[in-house]
Amino acid sequence: MINSLSIENFRGIKSLELENLGQVNVIAGKNNSCKSSVLESLALFLGAEQGFQTFREILEEILIWRGWYGEQAVEDLLYKDSKEAKIMTDNGSLTIEFGTLPQLPNQKGLSLKLNDKPGISFGILDISRFLVEGYSRVFLSSKFSPELNFELLTPLTFRKFGYVESLYSHAYEQKVVKKTIDILKVAYPEVEGFSPLFKFNKWILYVETKYGVYPYYLMGEGFKSAMILAFLSSLINSGYLLVDSADAFHHPKSLGVMVKTLIKGANENNVQVFLTTHSLELIDMLLEEGIEAGIDGRIIYMKQEDSNVIAKIETFERANDLRETIGLDLRG
Repeated sequence: MINSLSIENFRGIKSLELENLGQVNVIAGKNNSCKSSVLESLALFLGAEQGFQTFREILEEILIWRGWYGEQAVEDLLYKDSKEAKIMTDNGSLTIEFGTLPQLPNQKGLSLKLNDKPGISFGILDISRFLVEGYSRVFLSSKFSPELNFELLTPLTFRKFGYVESLYSHAYEQKVVKKTIDILKVAYPEVEGFSPLFKFNKWILYVETKYGVYPYYLMGEGFKSAMILAFLSSLINSGYLLVDSADAFHHPKSLGVMVKTLIKGANENNVQVFLTTHSLELIDMLLEEGIEAGIDGRIIYMKQEDSNVIAKIETFERANDLRETIGLDLRG
């Protein structure tokens, strides 16, 4: 488990220290308070631990989700005019340097250093080529890799062909499909099961309901989000789940299902969760469910103050007291 996180010169963060993190960490705050930047920095660190290819795939995901506009999109990973960003946890450190590459003197790019050991360098032109040629792979298709044991979820994830099918495949192998269906039925009682069907020369997951059988991609966004989280909470063991904009697409009952799923998955599978939200309703649900389950949770509320990012961390119990006694809005 990651107990501390330090970020320097990444995105809008010049310097940020987060200590005494919990098993479930809820990052709240107003827009432009760098909530997503915390998740992205963690994802890049965890990706680098798994090797250069995984780091690159996470980087591509972030660049496309944020908006790809050439070299400047890569340069904007770093704070203002900084040339180096550092992401440190109690498990190690990752340094990302932007500048002229030693082996390619006429080309700018990124150089990586994990745990103070020189890593692989790659150039902007190389990134551009890969993003253009691999756009359909990165944006339109993806698969879940359980061996990585961490996942970054953004609203972009729900659009990727093959991702849900790979989740179902691994869930079927581990015999947790029925568990996923039971979780979903709390908010969506019409759901009866899943069936992968071969259509248009591809395997496509269909959702069985009492009204009929429908391809997954025609289901509502709240259902897709709840289903993906229900699968992941069973498939990730002793790993990390990073969820950006966790409240997106959900109605109140669906939010409740997501909360129960996350808390149960964290408890049963030793998953450390980091999520961002603007929803006070979601925060209240997480506090209630987390305290009842005895989860070691934290509320991290962030804000910009004089061009600096300030973060305050409270335990679930302390945050709940603040909500009840003075009605504090924990969204920053």
